[in-house]
Amino acid sequence: MGDELTPELADYLVVVTHLTAKRGGTCCVKLFEVSEFLGVAKPTASIMLGKLLRMGLITKSREGVGLSRRGLDVVNAIIRKHEILETALLRYGLNHERACEIARKLEVVLEEEDVSTIEESLGKPREACGSPLCRLESALRVRGVSTPPSRG
Repeated sequence: MGDELTPELADYLVVVTHLTAKRGGTCCVKLFEVSEFLGVAKPTASIMLGKLLRMGLITKSREGVGLSRRGLDVVNAIIRKHEILETALLRYGLNHERACEIARKLEVVLEEEDVSTIEESLGKPREACGSPLCRLESALRVRGVSTPPSRG
């Protein structure tokens, strides 16, 4: 597998964003925090964060990892796409949990233009919850993790 953004890699970006926000936006988060939140082993988290580092989406320092400017732009796009796709799926009758799960998979494969077309056809308001934590909960369900340990 090359270094392309997958739903799993996007999960790591969103987790770094979430944990950073919980700290008041200050850099950085530690590897063990990410692995604990996602319920994965530290070596797995290290591999995934390494891929994000090579992609230029995170930065690394002695203090831990943080989002790069590009990473922040990607996370914002992921969250926007997720909300639009989730809204569309809710309108087609899926329950929230399933809509969130499918949107998580689609948000990284659909082009921005396609998502904008969907958004135009939806009109406003969006029915999705609009919470990045909702998206993270979907990622955790996929992994079999019931509740993030650091949720507050």
